[in-house]
Amino acid sequence: MTHDASDEPDALEPPGGADPILEDCLADALGPYLGALSPDEIEDYRRLLTIFIKTHPVAAPLYDRLRARPPVPSESGEVAREASSQRAGGPAAGEAAAARRDGTFGGRR
Repeated sequence: MTHDASDEPDALEPPGGADPILEDCLADALGPYLGALSPDEIEDYRRLLTIFIKTHPVAAPLYDRLRARPPVPSESGEVAREASSQRAGGPAAGEAAAARRDGTFGGRR
């Protein structure tokens, strides 16, 4: 008696479509072989790698950590930071060092 798994829904497939992190991993792994393997072989390797990434004791926690990260913004630009001038030794840090008269820049020794 054989079991045909192609009739069952894939339990490892995320609800609502493809996972972009998993798709990036699969594209990186299978990209060099797209011209050398048949579409059926590529699909078999996609299934194998998906199961590996989501269930292997070492790979699964790494995958979960990647999924938990906030998304990377698609545009570059300036990001506001609190008290960045003080951390970089800005005017407030220089004034504080001058008030201490200890000769350090930014209060560091």
